[in-house]
Amino acid sequence: MGQGIDPGTGRDHVVIRGVAFGQARAQGALFDPVHPPPRELLSSHERGRALALDQVRILLDAVPTAILLAGADGRVVLANSAAASLFGYSHDAMPHVFADTLVPAFDQGARELFATRADGSELPVDVECRTVVLGNATLSLLTVADATQRRRQEREATLQRDELAHLSRVAMLGELSGALAHEINQPLYAILCNAQAAQRLLRSDPPDLTEIRDIIDDIVVDDRRAGEVIQRLRKWLRKEHVDHVPLGLNGVVLDALHLVRADLLQRGVDVHLELAGELPHVAGDRIQLQQVVLNLVMNGCDAMEHTPAPRVLRIRTQEDNGCVRLEVIDRGKGIEPAIAQTMFDPFETTKPDGMGMGLAVCRTIVESHDGRVWAQSLDVGARVAFELPGLPA
Repeated sequence: MGQGIDPGTGRDHVVIRGVAFGQARAQGALFDPVHPPPRELLSSHERGRALALDQVRILLDAVPTAILLAGADGRVVLANSAAASLFGYSHDAMPHVFADTLVPAFDQGARELFATRADGSELPVDVECRTVVLGNATLSLLTVADATQRRRQEREATLQRDELAHLSRVAMLGELSGALAHEINQPLYAILCNAQAAQRLLRSDPPDLTEIRDIIDDIVVDDRRAGEVIQRLRKWLRKEHVDHVPLGLNGVVLDALHLVRADLLQRGVDVHLELAGELPHVAGDRIQLQQVVLNLVMNGCDAMEHTPAPRVLRIRTQEDNGCVRLEVIDRGKGIEPAIAQTMFDPFETTKPDGMGMGLAVCRTIVESHDGRVWAQSLDVGARVAFELPGLPA
């Protein structure tokens, strides 16, 4: 037996020499393995081939996988017992069936198909088809496996994964209620600050209408942001997909700082930006990543609450080994060793009025973007950073 590539089709083929499928002496046709002539009419050479055919039948019937051999016209020439059982035919009836009736489109290279049984029912099958050359005849050798159980298990596994993910989200609902209050607090606080500033300006004589108009625009932006935070939480709980699109991390940083500029002024915090140019884009949700930046910035401001002026917060972006990294560096008192390992866990906080949700939300968002987040205490202050996989240019 030899193996090679059929130059006409480019498909694998197997050449079998000297086995039971010889040529009939009179017409040079393929030896009929289904209705062979009486043994007494065969030559000794042909009787040897017929005996070899019987042995091949015995071997094929011992194979648990369905095996079919189809002629050039598509009719089944030989089928083992597993094939007859799979397709619901008697063993003797199999040679009267066309292979493409049993497995439509089997010759198109497909590997997962639906087979048609004798009663008309369908079942999913995995099919492999190879070309076999027997003497001067070219046949198709099919191995067919019932894929019903495998596909059912795959569907069940997918459903179980989806259900576990949903249950995990529901289990986190208690944490998320705290996270929601934490996230909504920032735009609401900005709205309050802007509204109070507008009140002061309105008491002026004459009021600065241009400044008031800018303040009202900021209030509208913060109100929309609060709605977007709620919308994304609802999508997450309802199993809805949140699209990740290519984003520039530097732009996310600038947008986030725009949202908290009034708070930074009130706290007396100067932000020093060190944004690297030509950064790769990252795949993400803009609102979620803005929330991470906002949380890290506000945490840095909180850490410097009792720090004498100047209160400087450094924000740095850079590329590192195919990833895009953002660092927020404050000049506060650093990270206490007791919480260094748990500061990203829910409800872990050192603030008297804190909920311990900000950094936990950061970790959840970053990890959902296939990234990582970490913190490091410095001689003066602390560095909190995250990195995300960069997209190919």
